[in-house]
Amino acid sequence: MKNIKKIAFIGTVGIPNRYGGFESFLEHCAPIIAKSVDEVIVTCDASAYENQAEIYNGVSRMFIPLKANGISSIFHDLYAFIKVLPLVSHIVVLGVSGGIWFPLFRLLCWIMKVHLSVNIDGVEWRRSKFSWGKRKILKLFDFLAQKCSNKIVYDNEALLPFVLNSCKSKAVLISYSGDHVLRLMPKPPVIPKSALTICRIEPENQIEMLIDGMLASHLLSYTFVGNWNNSLYGRLIKEKYTNEKRIVFSDPIYDAAKLAELRETHEFYLHGHSVGGTNPSLVEMLFYDNKILCFDCLFNKATAGLGARYFKNANELSVLINATIDLTTEHRSDDFENYTSHKISRYYLQMLGILN
Repeated sequence: MKNIKKIAFIGTVGIPNRYGGFESFLEHCAPIIAKSVDEVIVTCDASAYENQAEIYNGVSRMFIPLKANGISSIFHDLYAFIKVLPLVSHIVVLGVSGGIWFPLFRLLCWIMKVHLSVNIDGVEWRRSKFSWGKRKILKLFDFLAQKCSNKIVYDNEALLPFVLNSCKSKAVLISYSGDHVLRLMPKPPVIPKSALTICRIEPENQIEMLIDGMLASHLLSYTFVGNWNNSLYGRLIKEKYTNEKRIVFSDPIYDAAKLAELRETHEFYLHGHSVGGTNPSLVEMLFYDNKILCFDCLFNKATAGLGARYFKNANELSVLINATIDLTTEHRSDDFENYTSHKISRYYLQMLGILN
């Protein structure tokens, strides 16, 4: 195994993307990483895929019979780790749901001479959707994952303060890619006074603030794409605004062409994420020409910088929309270089010690 480089990414729903940021990263970067090593394995939530072909774009898929989200994610990560441990030289755990097992992971990796890394994701233990008790448990999981890993990945400059002081020397900043998005040619006409949001329907994403700000503005239409039916919170909000004719509530969309059409044709993109690090949806929007309006927090500013404008509440959002903002893409030129799949893939290989 010493001279064989095989990497396993565990802790996600899998590839192709059926959920969120980690899955988007794996779909677009794992095939690139696979070209520089002997094998890349991505573990997948078996319940999410009807087609369970073993190979996807040069990446091996291993299906786990436990859901990757919710309480079962704790056991999903343990099961996935045990399955891949004898097969690989490097394990990258995406997220800290399995944090309770990390002392065991580190011991077994030491015995097997396997390199163990973790991407700590956003600051899960600060999310208000979790009870006080769950937040305490998640904070413990985060602590154990950081302490027991050989390397730590954090995806946003504003996350560095949440890396333990004793672990900062082994922490590496690696963001998400956005250059994989599809651009339509010829570019379709933009719908005047229209807005788009694509996100998971959670309180930390300021769902009601976005809707209220839009309704108080001169916008004529708002397409809101999300998993509305996956939680009581989502269903209640959808019911609350169901009679608002300017709003179109859409279920999650993963088809690249359909997503491109939405992104190309809406004038504004409204982004409400307030907790976590770099959000992949925001990174992807930087590669389009929309006027991007973001909730004012350090994470979003570190991602979009001068390529977006920022608001703190619904009133500020409506004022920004109504101000006929002259937002251009001139400040987004660096994004085309910094958020590329090849660069992100190379950073992971360097972090793992496979490339210099």
